[in-house]
Amino acid sequence: MRLIRYSAIMLLLLALSAGAVPRYSVMYNQSCSLCHNDPSGGGQRSLYGAQFFAYTDLAMKPIPMEKIGTIQPMLNDQIQIGVDGRVQVYGLDSSGNGKTIEGITSMAMQGNLYLSFQLSPKWLFYLNKGLYAGFEIWGMGHILPFNGYIKVGRTTPPYGLRLADHKAFIREPLKLGMGWYETGVEIGFHPQQFTFAVSVTNGRDVAQSDFVADTKNKAVTARTDMRFPIGQLDVWVGVTGRYNDTSGERQAYRGVYGGLGLGRLCFLGEMDVHDSKPGGGATAKELCSYAELSYRIARGVLVRVEHNFHDPNLDAKTGAENMYVIGAEIVPTGFMQFIPNLRIHDLKGGEEYSGEDYLEGEVQFHIFF
Repeated sequence: MRLIRYSAIMLLLLALSAGAVPRYSVMYNQSCSLCHNDPSGGGQRSLYGAQFFAYTDLAMKPIPMEKIGTIQPMLNDQIQIGVDGRVQVYGLDSSGNGKTIEGITSMAMQGNLYLSFQLSPKWLFYLNKGLYAGFEIWGMGHILPFNGYIKVGRTTPPYGLRLADHKAFIREPLKLGMGWYETGVEIGFHPQQFTFAVSVTNGRDVAQSDFVADTKNKAVTARTDMRFPIGQLDVWVGVTGRYNDTSGERQAYRGVYGGLGLGRLCFLGEMDVHDSKPGGGATAKELCSYAELSYRIARGVLVRVEHNFHDPNLDAKTGAENMYVIGAEIVPTGFMQFIPNLRIHDLKGGEEYSGEDYLEGEVQFHIFF
């Protein structure tokens, strides 16, 4: 009965009202760099993404082409501004699992102000200040062959999918979620159907959200993917990896990701294995996965189902968790998005996941430019 009650609430929300979104890359068979200033995706949208794509392809009611010029992210010929803001209203049914009590509350999830400076046709300087402690600052020059670039500064290393949902199990459980920024150098290439990026940054202790005191040890992070058609099916496949050796612990990540696009239907997925070995300790092997199936009902209205899986230690009886998500994304206009979600948490016992299953309902209100 509880599941029926929550489902009814979410269906009502869908009837009333839907970031870095890799799904669009699959749907349109295009690189993330088409709509984002960061070639790896995420963060500030490019002029095409902010001015054209959001107001024509995404919005329920596109603006006429002759009015595109009224949407102006450029402060002048060299400086572009952008924003991302998310407010979430949510409620949980804890069912006695000790996580929280029943009730409805709200929180500001995200507040980012972006500034990019086009120093020359090939050089870009980028600033991203978050609502909380996070920030990015880097310079990038498209000076390498094969549409290649070199990026220097503080940014998110190129690992896997850059999902906007921080609750996805391929983000927070892996300690690669919100606020993950490192300082170093990144080199990448992104011709039309192929991308490759590798970064060398200061190593980071996964227990910390930012720098470590001992920066002698470095982290190497990389990802590569390609796109190709099979008949009417658009295919995107990629591999990713990371090695982070600090003075206290060795961290190794490896994963596969990609998607399938067939008209309005889209599949997106990633699976990661994380090995951690404390100094003098045994290696623990963690598994996280994410799978999403979405369907674009009409312009500006998309529904999706997701499955997330997390096993904190494949070699120990720590239990595991499945999270199933039923949601939608509704874009009434080119700067506004509603995202209702119903999350069903299925806990599989063990030492870490010893509570009862619980439900979580939420609605995100997203303003972007």
